[in-house]
Amino acid sequence: MAGECGLGFNTVAGYCAGRHLPQLSVRPQFHLLLAALGVPPGPARQAWSEALAALRAQPAPGTGPAWNPYRGLRAFESSDAAVFHGRAELTARLVHELDRCRSRGGALVVVGPSGSGKSSLLRAGLLAAVKSAVLITPGAEPLEQWHRHMPDADGGAVVVVDQFEELFTLCTDEQERAAFVTALLERRAPVVVGLRADFYGHALRHPRLAELFQRSQIVVEPMTEPQLREAVVEPARSAGLLLESGLVELLLRDTAREPAALPLLSHTLHTMVELARQSDPPTAEIGLAHYRAVGGVHGAVARTAEQAYQSLPVTQRQAARRLFLRLVRTDDSTADTRRQVTFDELAEGRPAHEADELAEMLDVFVTHRLLITGPHTAQIGHEALLAAWPRLAGWLAEDRAGHLLHGRLTAAAREWRADGRPAEGLYRGGALAGALEWAQEPGPAEALNPLEREFLTASQAARAARAAVERRRLRRGYQLVSALMVLVLVCAGTAFYAHQIAAGAGRQSRLALSRQIAATAVRLRAKDPALAAQLALAAYRSAPTPEARSALLGSSAAPLPRRTLAAPAGTAVLASAGDLLATGDDNGQIRLWRTAPNGAPAPTGARLTTGHAVAALALNRDATVLAAADQAGSVRVWHLGDTDGPVPLPLPPASGGRVLALAFSPDGTFLAAGAADASTYLWQLGTGSPPDRLTGARKAVKSVVFTPDGRTLAAAGDDGTAHLWNLPATGPPEPLATLDGPTGEIFALAVSPDGRTLAAGTAADHAVYLWNIADPAHPGTLGAPLTGPASWINTVAFSPDGSTLTAGSSDTLSWQWDLASRRLIATLPHPAPVTAAVYRDAHTLQTLAGDGVLRTWDVPGPALADSAQQVFSVSFNASGTRLLAAAGDASLTLWNTADPAHPTRAAAPVTGQGPGAPLAGASALTPDGTTELAGTTDGSVRCWDVTDPDHPRPLSGPLPLARATIEAIALSPDGRTAAISSDDGSVHLLDLTDPAHPTVTADLTGPTATAYGVRFSPDGHLLAVAGGDARGYLWDVRDRAHPRLLTTVTGLGAAAYATAFSPDGRLLAFGTADSSVRLVDLTRPQRPVLLPTLLVGPVGEVYELAFAPRTDRLAVSSADGSIWLWQLGTGTNGRLAAPVLLATLQAAAGGLFTVAFSPDGHTLAGGGSAGTVQLWDTDPGSVAARICDHGGDPITPAEWHRFLPDQPFDPPCH
Repeated sequence: MAGECGLGFNTVAGYCAGRHLPQLSVRPQFHLLLAALGVPPGPARQAWSEALAALRAQPAPGTGPAWNPYRGLRAFESSDAAVFHGRAELTARLVHELDRCRSRGGALVVVGPSGSGKSSLLRAGLLAAVKSAVLITPGAEPLEQWHRHMPDADGGAVVVVDQFEELFTLCTDEQERAAFVTALLERRAPVVVGLRADFYGHALRHPRLAELFQRSQIVVEPMTEPQLREAVVEPARSAGLLLESGLVELLLRDTAREPAALPLLSHTLHTMVELARQSDPPTAEIGLAHYRAVGGVHGAVARTAEQAYQSLPVTQRQAARRLFLRLVRTDDSTADTRRQVTFDELAEGRPAHEADELAEMLDVFVTHRLLITGPHTAQIGHEALLAAWPRLAGWLAEDRAGHLLHGRLTAAAREWRADGRPAEGLYRGGALAGALEWAQEPGPAEALNPLEREFLTASQAARAARAAVERRRLRRGYQLVSALMVLVLVCAGTAFYAHQIAAGAGRQSRLALSRQIAATAVRLRAKDPALAAQLALAAYRSAPTPEARSALLGSSAAPLPRRTLAAPAGTAVLASAGDLLATGDDNGQIRLWRTAPNGAPAPTGARLTTGHAVAALALNRDATVLAAADQAGSVRVWHLGDTDGPVPLPLPPASGGRVLALAFSPDGTFLAAGAADASTYLWQLGTGSPPDRLTGARKAVKSVVFTPDGRTLAAAGDDGTAHLWNLPATGPPEPLATLDGPTGEIFALAVSPDGRTLAAGTAADHAVYLWNIADPAHPGTLGAPLTGPASWINTVAFSPDGSTLTAGSSDTLSWQWDLASRRLIATLPHPAPVTAAVYRDAHTLQTLAGDGVLRTWDVPGPALADSAQQVFSVSFNASGTRLLAAAGDASLTLWNTADPAHPTRAAAPVTGQGPGAPLAGASALTPDGTTELAGTTDGSVRCWDVTDPDHPRPLSGPLPLARATIEAIALSPDGRTAAISSDDGSVHLLDLTDPAHPTVTADLTGPTATAYGVRFSPDGHLLAVAGGDARGYLWDVRDRAHPRLLTTVTGLGAAAYATAFSPDGRLLAFGTADSSVRLVDLTRPQRPVLLPTLLVGPVGEVYELAFAPRTDRLAVSSADGSIWLWQLGTGTNGRLAAPVLLATLQAAAGGLFTVAFSPDGHTLAGGGSAGTVQLWDTDPGSVAARICDHGGDPITPAEWHRFLPDQPFDPPCH
């Protein structure tokens, strides 16, 4: 029907599902749709038209809007032209260029980054403005798309090819790709191509496309503030919506410098309007309360996606993970892209009930506007979802190498089937070995579809056949050995040459091995960071390749636990008190461990045994008494006054079932036990009396805990309720209250150190419930449950100060939340389900997982998590002991980085509340670390005195400087002058001699667009500015009151976002929107020379640059979420030597907006979309020492041969 009436498939599907009404502007297409549905012309169709007009004219029940004018993550279609705003000028230019193409022939290329609105511009802008056009997206078979659409096109129709990058991401047939390009370029009528900017290089490799791109090109630049304002306000006006004062400004501020601003903004507005329509009563007033409710620009997409995901039955959630991973194409040279997938690929060979579940699951995500489906295909609505939904970003990051391998396997299997299943199309060698190793893991095994399994099976069979042939050949070859020996003697004169060849081969072998081990280490880091770090070190010692250095340095920004091989793999239990730990395993063995001051647990005392698998352990507070329950139902107690000789203590048996949980009261008087018979038993130790039996639960009790004062006992289990009992000084326990809420079993309980909060970790809903039990007789729920884990929660623990809650899950992660903000601040990876977690002190967390390894974590780790919004800027003080981070939630946070491996927050964030506009994210910290500067969204600057970090003091009110948002702040080397750049293109010099009374010494003009990055030269004499007009500007600022423009650097090729001087001041670097870094020779500042050297590699815009002090290392942060580290040396001729890529450091998902070196050059800080600041140690020797000194038990021979089966055991740490 969609094809017959000229409307999009999802548009028609939305009409049929009742999600929205046709707009009056598509009345002709609506009549064609009625015809396709069998509605006859005449009165019947007229009645439909009148009904539509009447519905459009009336608001919904109440006072809500009748329709939603925002498109969410979906692109605008030609039928949406009436609500497509903000691009009128660009649309007119596009139409004008198209008219020129008509007269001279050829094609027009529209290039822009993901999220810039290319598709909407082509569809709702261009297609709505031309009379005759055909829209094509290439997909995996572009020629088929061409032949499907072109017969219906008249000779003069404009052909619009949207998402041209699919020609490189989905089409694997080079001949078909070339034929499609030829068909495009040979068409006489105009052709318009829409291409994502980071695939520009792919297109240039095609000679005919390169010629085209140089001739006719339009760049879709980020919308200006007025254009964004129009895109927000005008659709609201069309729909009769009222936007609360201040909402538009807040939206614009939160999307500033956001790479995918348009889809995020559109989705946020769409979600807010839907919330208003569904409120009781509905309202047409859209306000700040709606904005907060949907999670803001950066939380709305995640909130919608998470709602859709959580609405699925638990049994479908793993299938949803597999679905989304199939819908994403991963590449090691470009950013992740969405991938259109056929229903056959998703459901082929699956049982009928799984296919039905797939259809239901797809409908859920389509309804939430996250997926788009066609008649035979499905795809993600917009690539912005890949970074905006943390769960999806996490899935992609968990096994990036595996996902890349799976994508290649899918393409190879499809091509093999299309070619008739030839033997030469099968995998062999390393490709086959890697695929088989990956496919043996449980997750990948479930993700394979029948075609992929068939392809791997056939590849294995072919390998076996080749091996049989080779064995026969070798048997024949043995007969030639004697003759060959004679030949070797005759050729002895060639020995030296052969040696050289062998040496070269050996070097190549070591390089290949280094890269192989590094890839394994990177892949393992998301599961077992300590073991991954040792493998990274092994890779680096094999050969210091860029891949090995990347893996090694990358491990320094990940949490590094000290690992202790505590028990055999399998279910293990843990108890802790002071510096004593007890572990129990499935063999009935109990071991005691004493934790040294450096955090390393060491075995102490004799082993104890229960005879059967250990089910539960408990230590009293002073670690003198240990209790253990086994799977056979016995409970034993030992006195540990002398750990070399534990003494059994008598304990009357419980009369009921098997004990599943144990806990001592704080004073050690009572021992509580949860049992399988739905009872809780309570012994008063030392009396010899049988335990009290507490009832009330309907199923097995799996967790028990006392409050710190010992007056209340909580117990919970399989019935999903928690029961509270009062324990009076005399008399039996008294029931107090029953807490409910969880939909299934409660596996773990914990009470906060102040005794006011009870936490419960659940199984079915994978959440942590919180209750206020300050008055245990009248407990109350504390907000919504904490969510995030993807499987059962087996253990929960409060930090000693009660500020943080940790939950260990069967999803192999330990989850940490800040309880004040209820925000997830860290996840700690494990290779197996996490069964226990305990805090040793405020900065040490110990976990036990199903692999039997006890891990001791320093918390917090080298990632600073303090904001739910993106981090825009970071800066160190001169000593490197303080780091300032400015975030998108208008906050400034000061961190203590004296020990970069264990940074701590120096004080509560400065929020910038008070007079004036919100903070914009630009910031700076003076060299003495006592003054913070921050720019605002209205062009002002504010200052704070942070000499006492606990009591930051505003130094002055907002100082107006510019007419638009402040982009960046740079300080002179002496800290006495600040240079401030702005969106209006202006640059201002500020005298900070008296920070309480800063004064403007000069206003600089030059950039004709936004002035982005700004930097002083190392001697403070020069000032460089990166301009949005694709130019660099260089001023002589020795006279701060009378700066002099020395030169304008042209030829940068694209908008410049960042600039930086080398430490000797002889080199100036510019980072640009076309993903490259350009270098300028400043030997003579009056006549700078743009060097031909071009640093490429980042995928997406280059946001920030930083040179390491006293070295020629350059760090580059990019929209691809990574830092590229280059060595820029000088050759023997005094000129710049060829740059050497040292490492690529992968940060969290999303763009990385800021990067800075510490003053000693060892620590690199980076922050971006993920809302965290990560700290990397850039000294390989220092990282290696930390891995071996703090990583705990070294890699075992079994572990080595598991990951490196063909290499001799050579552990990097001994």
